[in-house]
Amino acid sequence: MTQATRLPFGTALALAQRTLAAPLAAVLSAEGTTMPEWFTLNALGLRGSTPAEVLTHLLATNGLDAAAVRELLGALGSAGLVAVRAGVVSLTTAGATRYTELHNRIDVVTTRIFEQFDAARVETTRGLLQEIAEIDPEQLTLRSVRAG
Repeated sequence: MTQATRLPFGTALALAQRTLAAPLAAVLSAEGTTMPEWFTLNALGLRGSTPAEVLTHLLATNGLDAAAVRELLGALGSAGLVAVRAGVVSLTTAGATRYTELHNRIDVVTTRIFEQFDAARVETTRGLLQEIAEIDPEQLTLRSVRAG
C-alpha cells in the first residue's frame, strides 16, 4: 500500500489493528498465554480488583460471553493467577508477577513499533482512540438511528 492511498477510517483502523496485533500474538504465543488470558490479566493489572460483572463487560468487547469469562476465570484461578472473592476478581501475587512479565515483554515490542513514528503523533492518536473508547456505544447507536 502506498502513502498516496487514503483509506477510509474504518479500513485504516482495521489494518492497523491487524498489524499491531501480530507482534502481540507472537509474544503471547511464545509465553504460552492466550489473548483472553492477557486481556484479563491486563484489565486487572491496570484497574486493580474489579467486580466480575465489570470484567465480564470489558471482556465482551473481545468476544467473550459470560460463560466464557467464568470458564476463563476458573482456569486463571486454578493456575493461581487470579482470585475471586465476593464477586470481585483480583490478581494474586503470582498473577501480578505474570502480568508484569508479560507487560514488560509487550512493552519492548510496542516501543519498537512506535519508535518509527513521531512521539507527538503517537500520543495524539492514543488520546483520540481513548476518547472514542470512552463514548457509550449505545448512545452512538441511538444518535445514528435517530439521524437516519
